[in-house]
Amino acid sequence: MELAGTLKILWLRRRLLALGALFAMVAAMLSVYRVGVFPPSLSSRTNVFATASTQILVDTPNSAFADLAYDLESLDTRASVFARFLASPAAVALIAREANLPSDAIEARGPFELNVPEVQQAPTAERRSSQILGEGALYRLRFENNPSLPIVSVYSQGPSREGAVRLASAAPAALSDYIDRLQVRQSTPAKQRVEIRQLGEATGGIVNQGANLQIATLVFLVVFGTWCMLLLPAQTIARGWRRVGGSEHRGNGGPQEASNGHRGGREAHRAERRGHRVG
Repeated sequence: MELAGTLKILWLRRRLLALGALFAMVAAMLSVYRVGVFPPSLSSRTNVFATASTQILVDTPNSAFADLAYDLESLDTRASVFARFLASPAAVALIAREANLPSDAIEARGPFELNVPEVQQAPTAERRSSQILGEGALYRLRFENNPSLPIVSVYSQGPSREGAVRLASAAPAALSDYIDRLQVRQSTPAKQRVEIRQLGEATGGIVNQGANLQIATLVFLVVFGTWCMLLLPAQTIARGWRRVGGSEHRGNGGPQEASNGHRGGREAHRAERRGHRVG
């Protein structure tokens, strides 16, 4: 019975119910999209993001992996240096240019130091402030390396799969171009040069696919449900207000009471006239 009564009240207020549904739809859209006025635009709030990864091999022109005469220790050291260099502002600018992205939209971090106390690894105030700014970046890069292998692992994050893959692929390309130009400028002998190789294409995918739909649905249900709950007490309050108003009107002598008074006066006047005729 209570459910039927509730549904009846909502049906009687169907125009207000439709207005609440429209308001909930607008709130749901604003929860996942950012609306621009000048100029008119509609952009995602990046609730959905993607990741990608690839690897960089630090090698020699004649691959050291195929010749036992080569010592890999020097390549391991260079890989560790390159992993930290790639997180520097200069390298990020090169990567951004290669990926055709604004450099201020990319936040990069290098590998943690091994065998170093945690107190020394804690970021300074200046470094932490830059990290806080980076937390709002659309694109992120993380570089890691194994000290015993001349390999740098590249991990990227972006608002779309295409953007994350493009960013991850840009890191080895930018590093290779930088090292090649540096060796040419220094006239490094060919046999002593470092070769940057990408180990396979960058791969990635959407991490939280469907998050926008889930968030929008949740916001719609919460807003619309709240609107419906507000309509029920509003109906009750309006009904009580009408009842109180009607009681006060009858107590003060409403139209019905005035009409009865006029009818009684007319009947008394007619009786008086009949009495005069009889007399």
